[in-house]
Amino acid sequence: MAHAFQCRDQSAKQVARQLWDRYFCVYGFPERIHSDQGANFESQLIGELMQIAGVKKSRTTAYHPMGNGQAERFNRTLGGMIRALPPRAKQKWPQMLQTLTFAYNCTAHESTGYAPFYLMFGRTPRLPVDIMFRNVERDDHHVDYDGYVKRMREDMKEALLAAQENVANSQRRQTDLYNRRTKGCDIEMGDQVLLANKGERGRRKLADKWESIPYIVVSKDPKCHVYHIRNTSSGHVKVVHWNLLLQANFLPLEAEAGDECSFISESEVSQVQSEEFEGTPSALNSPVDSATRTASWVAEVADTADCAGNPHTSSELEVSEPNFPSVNNTPCDDCASSEGQGIRNVSNSVPASSVVAECSVIPMNAEVMSPANAITKIRTRVGRMVKPVNRLIHNMTQKSA
Repeated sequence: MAHAFQCRDQSAKQVARQLWDRYFCVYGFPERIHSDQGANFESQLIGELMQIAGVKKSRTTAYHPMGNGQAERFNRTLGGMIRALPPRAKQKWPQMLQTLTFAYNCTAHESTGYAPFYLMFGRTPRLPVDIMFRNVERDDHHVDYDGYVKRMREDMKEALLAAQENVANSQRRQTDLYNRRTKGCDIEMGDQVLLANKGERGRRKLADKWESIPYIVVSKDPKCHVYHIRNTSSGHVKVVHWNLLLQANFLPLEAEAGDECSFISESEVSQVQSEEFEGTPSALNSPVDSATRTASWVAEVADTADCAGNPHTSSELEVSEPNFPSVNNTPCDDCASSEGQGIRNVSNSVPASSVVAECSVIPMNAEVMSPANAITKIRTRVGRMVKPVNRLIHNMTQKSA
């Protein structure tokens, strides 16, 4: 028999009131009540009510609605019946609950082959459709009470045996269909497993499918496929179903909290090795701000230009010093030996191992061009030319001239 009642909320008081008024005072105290792990069923009030009534309490495992399949399947059927109501009747669906559940109880069930009302009361109810089509069976044969009770007992026994056989066949068929699309291996006691990540809140599309902390199987119930697993980090024991577990004996048992790996880039490793070989302190340990580290990749070289009418040869200079504190106006050695007195303009720069600049030798009496009119040619480590900003000004000056 299926029942559905409207409740003001899902509090423990409402659940206890419905159980007492609609079940215990009508059908008597049951032997056991099976429910999920909702807060209203696991409250202290429900526990005290079960203790007073002498009723045992069982519950499903977490995130496993198949453990209470009869109630879940009825909720699905009832929802479909409510959606099939006309628009006017759908607006007052709470008033239609008793009518819909009565229609469900009077319909033959697919698994048992009998209507729930007949299996509960041992008779077929009179329905409005029977009165409308005058299809009501009447038994004019009057018997005494003992004969009526004897015949009802025989009918109920026959119906219950047939219903149990039909249920067993249905469960066997449903089990075969479920096992066809189920993949996995058997999990034994002592195995290391991962638990499905069902506690993720918010958007779960990008969440991990399994929890990162492994568990150890403490015990199992092969009849219900229920496992007791222990958290290797906190030692907390959980009761879960098999379909929420993944065998992971290949993972390490425990991860040391203090063993944290630090990663550095390949270029930094080579730089550390070269500095250790030369006996210089490591650059990774020195405090370097973000501006200096960024400038190490894109170097800025002083503005140099070729003087008009100067046929002197120019040489390509690769700067090897890491930093220049100020502008260096001393003549370079190569230029001084071939040209005499000259100057070289090099701006304050970052490690020139990342850039190659072209400079020209300028006589002492020549007029040095301003940085705005100079063209700077900067190359990266891979040899790519970096176009300077002042090239636009230089082109505009030439066009105006």
